[in-house]
Amino acid sequence: RLFENGEEVLKALAGNDPLDILITDLVMPRVGGLELLKEAKARHPHCLVLLMTGYASLDTAVEAIRGGAYDYIRKPFKLDELKVIVHNACEKVALVRENDHLLNQLREAMEELKLLRGLWEEYQTALTNFHLIPFSKKLTELEVLFNQIPPDLELRRQAARDKTLDDLERLLDLKRQGAINENEFQSFKNILMRRLGERS
Repeated sequence: RLFENGEEVLKALAGNDPLDILITDLVMPRVGGLELLKEAKARHPHCLVLLMTGYASLDTAVEAIRGGAYDYIRKPFKLDELKVIVHNACEKVALVRENDHLLNQLREAMEELKLLRGLWEEYQTALTNFHLIPFSKKLTELEVLFNQIPPDLELRRQAARDKTLDDLERLLDLKRQGAINENEFQSFKNILMRRLGERS
């Protein structure tokens, strides 16, 4: 997007649209580049700001770097120089997004690990009064688990019921992969069924 002046940029920064890269002149009427840099970093911390100027000085360069500018280029410059800087900035934006995605995946994995750890602790506690429930040869494991859910649960508890079925499917996958044995699977399953009964 192109803007005629710094005030239009400020309006855009105040909106909800994400901003990845901002290229601005340092010296402009009313709203200068350093002010835009400060506002951009405040509202869009991941935004990369490139400052251009024909009045470069050590003081302004230091201020720009301290303010979080991605780069500082002095006029006149060749278009190829700007292309290289923008290309590098785009690569950095892509890397930041990929890192954010990986962090989200890590958080989800940690949540699953936390759930399994909680189930394991409950399993250890309930191990003394554990009872095996035989499977029917005519039904799949998931059908048996489905039939063991109390039939008198209210339909408005569908969300909790669906969540329990998802957890049971995950436990079945872990058992098939050999991550847990039959006894551990049955104990985890009993804990999930008890939790479902408590929510009903």
